[in-house]
Amino acid sequence: MPFRVEFTELAADKYRKLDKTTQDRIVKKLREVAENPKRHVTSLRSIGAFKIRVGDCRLIADIDWIEEVVYVLTLGHRSTIYRH
Repeated sequence: MPFRVEFTELAADKYRKLDKTTQDRIVKKLREVAENPKRHVTSLRSIGAFKIRVGDCRLIADIDWIEEVVYVLTLGHRSTIYRH
């Protein structure tokens, strides 16, 4: 059974501002992540979260392995996302 994906309010606002093509790519990638998170995420040890690469866009996520939920905390362009 795949993991559930939930967006924070901040991530949802940023997602809505993206162009349709990028939104579609993010949805496709999140479906892959929901099926097998360990394969598609990279640990960010400094903040205790994970990153998901989608072209030039990065999603910062937290994963609840017990409840099987991927929480998308924020997203943005790779050049600025790590400055927050």
